[in-house]
Amino acid sequence: MIDPSPSTAVAPPVESPAFLRAVTQLGQKRPVTTSRAIYNHQGIKLLEGGVQIDASLHDRLLVHRLAAPLDESIEGGPLVSGMALREAAEAAMARWPFFALMGPPGRVRSMLLQSIEAIPLPRPVAFHLTLARETRPAIFEHSILMALLCAHLVREGGAPIHDMTVAASAGLLHDLGMLHIDAELLDAGNTLSGDERRPLYAHPVTGSMLIARFHEYPTQVARAVLEHHEVLDGAGYPRGLAGESISPLGRLLSLCEVVTAMFDGDRERPDQRVSLLLRVNPKRFDPSLVPSIHRLLRALPPADGEVDATIPESAAQLRTLDGLLTQWHTAAADSAPALDAPGRAVLKVMAEQAERLHRMLVGAGITPEQLDFLGRLTEPDSRLRAELWALQNELRWNLRASANQLRRRWRSGAGGQAFPAAVATWLDDVESLDSAA
Repeated sequence: MIDPSPSTAVAPPVESPAFLRAVTQLGQKRPVTTSRAIYNHQGIKLLEGGVQIDASLHDRLLVHRLAAPLDESIEGGPLVSGMALREAAEAAMARWPFFALMGPPGRVRSMLLQSIEAIPLPRPVAFHLTLARETRPAIFEHSILMALLCAHLVREGGAPIHDMTVAASAGLLHDLGMLHIDAELLDAGNTLSGDERRPLYAHPVTGSMLIARFHEYPTQVARAVLEHHEVLDGAGYPRGLAGESISPLGRLLSLCEVVTAMFDGDRERPDQRVSLLLRVNPKRFDPSLVPSIHRLLRALPPADGEVDATIPESAAQLRTLDGLLTQWHTAAADSAPALDAPGRAVLKVMAEQAERLHRMLVGAGITPEQLDFLGRLTEPDSRLRAELWALQNELRWNLRASANQLRRRWRSGAGGQAFPAAVATWLDDVESLDSAA
């Protein structure tokens, strides 16, 4: 088990192009200057203290391995403060009824906001958060939602405000590593290749290393950041941990990550998506925490209006997705005899994932006969319409996640073998799914 403790962990030795680009972008809005001289790892001075960082210095910093992380050597004007975090949390609760339910006016809301305002903010961390707020606002807003939900779930478990602040810290800081990934790769309209996904899979490691430098945070915070994309059934990343191998705070972050992701941006009916996701993935998330999410969802007022897709349209999408599951079983069975043992082992893991998705459909009452019936249904039924819409979106998400997992496992466990033709075709077909639907 990796223990990224402050005494041993170090920040990434080479500054990422994405982080440097964000720094220069911030410099276009406000003065960003060196707070001290900057040296490369050979002791050669690159910049004096008090120099303004702009685009002209980008290349000079990029080509050198620095003696100290850049965020320890720059000033960026007024930085994100505890009060700014509190105000952002209040704004999030005003926008999202789901998050407002966590902090009803009175003592509970006061505790929740106090725990967020009390998050320690060493200057380099505050600079990262300022960079997110000013140049990558979606990351900042998502991080505020994470801080709120993490603190709420810990409070519901009876923990004191100190533990709420620890959980809120982990939630707020979990995606600092995303600031070291090219923003264009994260564009919702982009379909990423296997190689392009590698920085995304590495961002928990980057974030954990950034945080572990600071003694203001317990070691469990850095570990939880490392684990925030791990899930109990072992299908997560970066290390594919399962069950008790994931720390309690890591399991908390893992659940909060998938819940808050549904509220990012302007997704349609996020509460419906969250409810279905948790119901059809019972083995992925900590069962002691999930009931709190369902209580919040049940307290929400019914959603207004209809979803865009009709019942026959959702039934057609589900038929396509069910066909992809069948296609996977055929591709895996046809390909396995020609593979060595590691390759067959990867396909076996993925076959188990496909079987889980099949059970998800059956558990929801979706069979080929039912889909034929639904495809002919013209009677208005807003509840069924919303449920089918959410189900096909959840299945699409799971298929794409399974395809991404296959690529990761194949790269690390199949010894560099090329994908069998039938498996490669299946991956291409899943990749072509409209992830925005």
